[in-house]
Amino acid sequence: MPRDQINSKQAQVHGGLILSASPEKAMNEMMETIDALRGVYIEENKALEDVDTKAFMALQDRKLETAKLYQQGVEEIIKRKDEMRRVDPSLKRRLERMQADFSELATENKDALERMQRTMDRLNDTIRKAAKEAVNKHQATSYGECGLLQSTEKRKVSTGVSETA
Repeated sequence: MPRDQINSKQAQVHGGLILSASPEKAMNEMMETIDALRGVYIEENKALEDVDTKAFMALQDRKLETAKLYQQGVEEIIKRKDEMRRVDPSLKRRLERMQADFSELATENKDALERMQRTMDRLNDTIRKAAKEAVNKHQATSYGECGLLQSTEKRKVSTGVSETA
């Protein structure tokens, strides 16, 4: 069973991630969690690159759940830092390398999300501008005091018997 599913069941049963009592096994479990989140980020980056909104949205629940498990694991490792110091140095270096690689991937993901946000902002601005232009282009006209057609855009509007806006 994949690590993220195991952790999900543990989170439901125990109210949070519980890493193994063995520091070595706990570090291995943490590396599996990092791999699970890394996989989600890779899929999300691909969806963003392909502008695949459906795939992107489908990943969000899994990403959130896996990110929570990752955060809980990191918090637990920090709480258990004294016992984690006794772990085989090669295992610690492997975890550190994985963490560094994951950080790079997370930065790429953040950049891709920011690009998507800028694209969405530009699209919204374009739609808003087009809507304003359409309204201005098709604005109602009326006959003025001299019998000529005039735009209602600059016309005075009476708001009462003796008031003019």
